[in-house]
Amino acid sequence: MAAPFDLCVGLGQHCESTYQIRRITGQETAQFFDWLEIDLVFVRQALDTDFRGLLKPGRMALTTDGQGAIDLDAGIEFYHEFHAQPGAELTLADVEEQLPAVREKLEFLAGRWRELVALPARVLYVRQDANGVETAADLERLQTTLRERYPGHDFAILWLRRTAPEGLDKLPPGVACRELPLLEGRWQGDDQAWDEMFAALPVDELWP
Repeated sequence: MAAPFDLCVGLGQHCESTYQIRRITGQETAQFFDWLEIDLVFVRQALDTDFRGLLKPGRMALTTDGQGAIDLDAGIEFYHEFHAQPGAELTLADVEEQLPAVREKLEFLAGRWRELVALPARVLYVRQDANGVETAADLERLQTTLRERYPGHDFAILWLRRTAPEGLDKLPPGVACRELPLLEGRWQGDDQAWDEMFAALPVDELWP
């Protein structure tokens, strides 16, 4: 059966979604929010500002586990872009030294995002709320931001959680919520659960 969308694009929060979208769709083209740990409010901020002001010198810090870097203004945690010296722990000096190259990469991906939203294509956005902290109102605000920023863009939002949230009856048309379990010991997630979920996408909720 043909997919009800032309492109499927992740909106971050957990690397699991990036891995699974690529596995299921075969789409290997990188998008801006791939592999990023980012709260939903900062996704909206990135869209509202058209990705301006990212990775400014002096506005970076190490993540609490010391394994990545965080942009203090953009609220984005990077776990794949900054690298420690061989045999050493990541330092803020490493991060500052590598900022220009990472900024260049993100600017390229921001340009790709602008091309994406201008396409005459139906896009399914996937937001994985792995921490279970988002609400129906948060997803409605995301939908509003996308509609206001990109008039005429044909999209829907699939909101993924570990457990069902309250207020599902308050989700607007064009946003659907589904549950995907945590698979202990495998950050990539449960392949079978993802396959079953994509095979039974609620098309009437996503594109009413």
